[in-house]
This record gives sequence, C-alpha cells and structure tokens, in this order.
Amino acid sequence: MVSCALSVIVSLLSGAYAAQITTTTRQSIHGIGASGAWWVNDIALFPAEVRQNISDLLLNQSWGVGMTDYRYNLGGGGVGVGTWDRAPETPYVSDGVYNWSADAAGTFFLKEAARHGVPIITLFVNSAPTTMTNNSENCGGTLITERIPAYAQYLTDVVSYWKTQGVGITHVSPMNEPDDSFGDPTTTLCSQEGMQVVPEQRAELVITLAATLKAAGLATKVIADESSSTGTYIADAPIWLNTTVGKSLGANAHHQYGFANATLQQQVFEEGRNLSGGVPTWFTEICCYSATDESEASDPLAAIAWGEQYDPTMISGLRMANLIYESFAYAEDEHWDWWTALSNGVGSCTPNNSSCWDDIVADGWDDGIIYYDPNYNETQYYELKLTKRFSVLKHFTKAAPVGSIRRAVTPSTDSAEANWRTLAFDYPASSREHKSYCGPYGECHQTIYSVVAMNAQWNASSLTLRGDDAFALTQPTTVYRTSVTEDYVEVDVPVLGEDGTLVIEAPEMSIYTMFFK
Repeated sequence: MVSCALSVIVSLLSGAYAAQITTTTRQSIHGIGASGAWWVNDIALFPAEVRQNISDLLLNQSWGVGMTDYRYNLGGGGVGVGTWDRAPETPYVSDGVYNWSADAAGTFFLKEAARHGVPIITLFVNSAPTTMTNNSENCGGTLITERIPAYAQYLTDVVSYWKTQGVGITHVSPMNEPDDSFGDPTTTLCSQEGMQVVPEQRAELVITLAATLKAAGLATKVIADESSSTGTYIADAPIWLNTTVGKSLGANAHHQYGFANATLQQQVFEEGRNLSGGVPTWFTEICCYSATDESEASDPLAAIAWGEQYDPTMISGLRMANLIYESFAYAEDEHWDWWTALSNGVGSCTPNNSSCWDDIVADGWDDGIIYYDPNYNETQYYELKLTKRFSVLKHFTKAAPVGSIRRAVTPSTDSAEANWRTLAFDYPASSREHKSYCGPYGECHQTIYSVVAMNAQWNASSLTLRGDDAFALTQPTTVYRTSVTEDYVEVDVPVLGEDGTLVIEAPEMSIYTMFFK
C-alpha cells in the first residue's frame, strides 16, 4: 500500500511539473505573414537575382520562411507624401478607368505570392484614391462618405482584375489604422499614406464592399477595421461593430501598437468577437519595440512599448515569439502578421563596410525580418541581412499551417520552467486523411501535429511535456531549433519516456518546433 501511494504521488508531481498538452481544442489558425509595404520600390532597383532570392526567402513554401499570408499594399498614388518609398503607385485613373501597369514594383511580389502558392493573400489600403478623400490627397484627409460605393467598386475591380491574372486575393482590408490620417501639421508633406475613416463610416464601408464583391461573383472576404491598438479598438468597436456588420466580415482585424498585456488582450478581443456575433479576430500588424525598463533590455519577456531600435538578435526574435504566443494563447486570434517583410531601418549602421548590422543599433527600427542597405544606390551593396525574427517566424509558419487547430496547453508550475512558452497544434483540416484531424473549440484525443516551445532566458534550461489524463504524447519525428548560433536547424529528437513525457534540453535563448506523426 505504501509503494502504491508513493507511485501515485510521483505521478501527480510529474504532472504538476510539466507543460501539459490537453485534449481541449481552441481556434483555427488562418495565416502567418508580413506585408510588402514600402520596401518594394527600393528592391525594384536591385539586381534581378536578389529580387528573386527575396521572393524565395519569404514565399517559398518548402524551404523559405513559407509565409502563409502575404499582405499586398494597394497604393493610393502618394499625393501629399514626401517619402518616395512610402508612396506606392495606384492603378486608379478615374472611376472605372485603370492603368494596370502601375506599381510594377509591388505587383511583382503579389504575383510571386500567387506563384508560390501562398494560401492567404490580403490586399490592404492605407488611402483611397484622391477623388475619394476630402482633401484630395493620400494622407491627412478623411474618406468621403458619398464616395464609399465608388471606393468599394474600385477595390472590387482591382480584385477582379487580378483574378483574371491568376492571382486570387482572398481578403481585402479597405482601411488600415483608420483612427489616424497620418497628416503632419509641422510639414506640408506626410511621411506615409493614410486616411481617416471615422467609426460612423466603417459599418457602411464594410457592408458596401462585401456586397459589391459578392455581386461580382468573388469569394474575397472583407477584414476590418485594423485599429492601431487595443485602446482604439475597444473605444471604436461598439460604434461600428455589431452582428449585422459581422455578417459582412471575414475577420475582425486589429493591430497591437499599445502593446497591451496578455490579460487585456484576452478581454478586449473576446468582447470584439461578441460584438460581431463570433467573427474571429486577426492580429494583422506589429513592429518597432523596446523594453520599457532599460535594465530589462536583454530580457525577451520584459514589458515592451513602441520604441526605436534595430535588433537582429534572439532578444528581438523571442520578443516576436512571445507576441505570437500571447496573440494565440490569450487573445485567441486566428491569424498573425508582422508589419513589413523587409526594411532598411538600420539607423547609423553602414552595412557595406561594417559588421554593425549583426549587432543592436540604438537609432534603427525593428520593423522588418530582412534588412538591406539604405544607401544601396551609392554603395552598390545588395547583400541581405536575415534577422533572428526571420528564423523565428519560420517556426510558426511551419508548425501552424492554414487550417491547423491550437491545442490548449497548461503551463508548468515548476519555477525552473517559468520562462518557457509553449503552443501545440493539431493537423489542419486539409489533412483529413490523418485520423488526428480535430475541429476547433472541442475535444481531441488524437496525436498532435506540432509543438512550439521557447526557452526565453539567458540560461540553458529543460522543459518537460506530457499529455493530460485523456491524452498521451507520441514519439516526435523531427525537431528544428533556432538559437543564438543556429537558424532553424534540425536537431536530435528527444526520446519519449516510459512515463509518457518528453524532455527538451535547450540552450539559452532558443526556440523549438517539434513535429509528430
């Protein structure tokens, strides 16, 4: 009797001190990616082989990062914008009249996304054409209410045209951060395109666009409203978002530039889903952060805020990973996008004659996952810098393909494992030949597809994984790791213990993706 009791105690303790993958399923995952905003004009001037390499690095579904969403920025024409690379051309000439050769720089990558088979292609707009804004510019103004039908028709015509070219645009966002016109009162020119769409206009815009797309025989869905932060989202949503509007929405989209904590995200976006009648939330933009407390600058789990810094290291890589973790595990978003795929925001670094772009630079920006020399035209330096964010994002695109289902994970109560973050995913719906396919928001007792686990600390550490009482882990088949010295490399597979546990022995500042049969 004593031996039996001891065995039960040991079993209970091993369950308490482990991250427990449960039988509870949560949301579906529908895309992970980044945008083609702003860098495409520069890259159009690079050698053709570099441009093609960028396409493969971002969009190739086999060996590249394999983005499962590509956000194409449909330009307004850049009127009023003083920054050349942030002023994309527009195909719009007048209502119903278009120049489809416009924006060759941007549409090259749009076509590449289709060629590579990227499953989600989102068209997003910072500003409507100038005939539809109240100041006749592409920034600093507001959408004209009476022009909403014409604007909806314009967007529909663009989607229809690209369909004839073999490019299936799956989603359209007619307003990007509509809480800000991006006008600058201190100068006559803006730094980027932008258009305010007041909350009272947003419902009409969504409903009109959805109806116009449907009338054209298109399956493209509308996403909105891409508010800049949780604060603006929760303030504006009750004004425009309701179950009627929800019927016209494919996704309830938001940004996260307020860098709200996980608990607040959970509250805010659950409320958004309730207002819309259950439309899933999508996290569609984030970048540009630094620790709020300088003494925690090297801690990837520290509180962060909007801040200037170029950091290609695992610190920023794991900060990105933690943002994805919070978005999926707390906000329960079904989709996650980084801001822009490429950037030249290396600050005072001069990449052509220095190794500085391997290090943190205080006056740069964490806004891309790949970087290039901003002075390329003078230096003829066309090399690319792949940051750790590039490799980290690949862990999620591979672990959570479109249609996969997140499996709830109960974190370990062991203080030694407190700096670990763990996500688990079931097979996507497209893999119905696997008996392990399970639906969202239910129970699943089958083999999981993948686990992503990150050791977000400057110490080597181990994490124990186990199933719950109704689910047992199986032997994983392959494991990939990114660390301070590695980039998505295959490593040894941990052996399933006789007690049904898996132990990951991890170096400092590392992230793993583990695949199962």
